[in-house]
Amino acid sequence: MTSRDVVFRDRYGLHPRAARRIGEAIGDLTADVSITNLDGSASQLDARSMLALIGSGIRTGDRVRIAAEGADEAAAIEAIGDLLEAGVCHPAPSL
Repeated sequence: MTSRDVVFRDRYGLHPRAARRIGEAIGDLTADVSITNLDGSASQLDARSMLALIGSGIRTGDRVRIAAEGADEAAAIEAIGDLLEAGVCHPAPSL
């Protein structure tokens, strides 16, 4: 298992379009991927579940942990981590 902590930087929080882009980023990968809001409920969410992501309450500036397990776990961590830090759909001003 591999994990990476990042700061969520989309200025509108984790909204439906951002959840879709996260799913697309790992769509061709086989690793099991979870996202945990370290500044919120701290429950692990399935990164492939759009409904779980939308309901997560992740906001701009929240620290999140991405964890993955499987053959392409490093690629999954990199894809989601880079996306979240870049601001997914709407990059926030510097935090």
